Amino acid sequence: MAGHNQQSTTNQPASRKPEGVMKHLISFAIMIVLTALAFYLVATDVVPEGWVLPLIIIFAAIQVFLQLFTFMHLDQKGSGYYTLFIMAGILIAVVSAVGIILM
Repeated sequence: MAGHNQQSTTNQPASRKPEGVMKHLISFAIMIVLTALAFYLVATDVVPEGWVLPLIIIFAAIQVFLQLFTFMHLDQKGSGYYTLFIMAGILIAVVSAVGIILM
C-alpha cells in the first residue's frame, strides 16, 4: 500500500506537464491570432479609422496579461509580490502615458 501511494504521487507531476504545455500552446496561438488581427486591421479598411488604435491597444493589453500569467507564471502561489510590483509598474506606465498625451 505504501508503494501505491508513492506511485500515485510520482505520476501526479507527469499528469500536470501536458496540461501546462497545452496552456502555453493555446496562449501562444491566441497571441499569434491577435497579432495577425492587428496587422489585418491596419492593412485593410474593415473598421473605421478611429477604431483601429483602440482595438490594437485592447489586443496588446490582452497579450500582456496572457504573457504575464502564462509565461511568467504570475498565477502560481508565492508570486504575490511579483504580481503587485508588475501591476504597480503597469499603473505607473499608464498614468505616465496619459499624462504625456494630455500635456
